[in-house]
Amino acid sequence: MNARTLTLLAWIGCMGSVTALSAVAQVQPLDYKTPAASASPDPSAPNAAKIAAKVLKIHPAAEPVPALKIRFWPDRFEMVAGNTFVPFQRATIMSLEKNRSAGEEDPFFKNFDQWMEGSLDELPKQEVAKYLDSQRRVLSELHRAMRMRDSHYELGIDDLRGLETIQLLLPEFQHMRQLARLLVLETRLALAEGRTDDAIRSIRVGFRMGEATGNASDLLISRLVGVAISGMMLNQVEELMQMQDSPNVYWALATLPDSIAEMDEALKFEVSIASRVFPGLSNLPADDVEPAVWRSRLTQAVKDMQSLGGSEFGNGDAPARLIAGALMIALTEPSRAELIASGMDKEDVQSMSPSEAVVRATAQQITRIQDDFAKWMFLPEPIRMTYIDRSEASLESNTRAGSATINLGALATGMLMPAIKAANRAGLRTRQTIARLATIEAIRDYAAAHGEFPESLDQLTHLPAWPDPFTQQAFGYERETATRAKLISEPAHSSDPNATIVLEFISK
Repeated sequence: MNARTLTLLAWIGCMGSVTALSAVAQVQPLDYKTPAASASPDPSAPNAAKIAAKVLKIHPAAEPVPALKIRFWPDRFEMVAGNTFVPFQRATIMSLEKNRSAGEEDPFFKNFDQWMEGSLDELPKQEVAKYLDSQRRVLSELHRAMRMRDSHYELGIDDLRGLETIQLLLPEFQHMRQLARLLVLETRLALAEGRTDDAIRSIRVGFRMGEATGNASDLLISRLVGVAISGMMLNQVEELMQMQDSPNVYWALATLPDSIAEMDEALKFEVSIASRVFPGLSNLPADDVEPAVWRSRLTQAVKDMQSLGGSEFGNGDAPARLIAGALMIALTEPSRAELIASGMDKEDVQSMSPSEAVVRATAQQITRIQDDFAKWMFLPEPIRMTYIDRSEASLESNTRAGSATINLGALATGMLMPAIKAANRAGLRTRQTIARLATIEAIRDYAAAHGEFPESLDQLTHLPAWPDPFTQQAFGYERETATRAKLISEPAHSSDPNATIVLEFISK
C-alpha cells in the first residue's frame, strides 16, 4: 500500500459524513435557514417577486401619555430579587406532568393549526379558555418569573472537555419553546377577547423568558432558542398593533434590551469548541515526552473524529491506529515544513517524532482557524458578515473530500464549527423586527396627528424611524396613497415574508 493510498484511506476514514455538526444540531431544529446575500432590499428582485407582500391593516395611534406607560420589559424598580429559572423549571415540571397525563389527547397539539396559526376572529374562545384554565398553575409560575432580577443557570460547560462538550443533552431549552407557545396562546385569547392589557402582560413574560433562556449559557443552542422565543412574542406584538384599539407600543419596543438578541458571547464560545473537544490537540505536553505519548494523542483524536463523523472503516482502537499511522506517513513532512515556517527552530523540528510534528502542526492549524473566525466577532455586525463568509468558504474548501491538501486542523474544526453567519443573522433578524415594528408605530403616531401616511420617513420627527440593523440605513419606504404605503427591509433570508410590508391605514 503506497503513501497516496494510505493518505486517501486516512482522509476518507476521518471524513465519514463530515458536516458542520454543531450547525446541524443547533440551527436546523429552529428552522433558521442560511439567508441569501442581498445587495439591496429591492422588492422587484427575482426572489422577492415570488413572495406575496404581507399586508398590515393599522389604525392611527398616538404616543401614549406618559410615554413609558406601556413596557415590554420591566423597569429596574419593578424588578425583585429572585432567579427566573426557579419558576421556569417548576413550570417545566408541571407542564411535563400535564402532558404525560394527557398523552396524545392533549387539545393543544390536536388543535395547533387553528389555535396558534388561524385567524383571531375564528379562534374558539371557549375551548381555548378551558384549556388555559387547565394550565393555570403552569402559567402562574411563568408570570411569577417576569419581574425576577436574575437568570442563573449553572451548567458547568466551562469544565467540559472531549466529546462530552457536545454530547451534553439540553432538553430543557427545547421545552422552554413549548412554554412560550403556551404564552402565545394566552396572548391570542386575550387579543381575541379585546383584553389588550392582559395580552401585553403575557407578551412581557414571553420576552423575559426569551432573554433568560438565551443568556442561560454561552451555548449557541440556548441563544437560538431564546431568539426563537422572542420572535414568537414579536409576532404577537404585530398582531396587537393591528387591533382596532391597540395602543401605540413604540416606547414599549424601545424598552427591550439588546440582550434578547445578543449572539456574540455564544459565537465566541462556539468557535473555540474544537480546542475543548480535542484537548489532545490543544493542550500540548512538554517537549521531552516519549513518542508514544504523541502517537496516543493522535490516535485518540482520530477516534473522536470517527465518533463525530462516522467512518466507513469502523470505530475503535484498531482502525484509529491504522488511520493515525497513515496520517503520520502523509503529513509528517508537510507538518515539519509548516512548523518551521511558523518560526520554530529547524533542528528542533527535524528532531521531532512524526506523531509529534503532526500533532503540533494540527494544534497550530486549529488555533489559526479559530482565531480567523473569532476575530470578526469583535467588529460591528454589518461589517463582520462579509468576512465571516470568507472564513467559512476557506474552511469548507479545506475540509471538502478531494481537497488538494490535507489539513487535519481544518478537518477537526470543520466538524464542529457552527453556521456562524446563519446564527449571527438570527440575532440581527430579531433586531430588525423590533426596528421595523417601532418604525410602523412611528408611522401610526404620525397618522394620528395628520390623518395620513407621511410622504417619507424623514417626516417622522415626533417619533423617529429606526434604521435597518442589516444595513444601518433607513428602511425603504414608498407612499402609494395617503392611506397605503410600503415598508421595505433588507431580506433576512431568501424567502423573507417581511422584506416588503404593505401598510394600509384604517381610520377609526
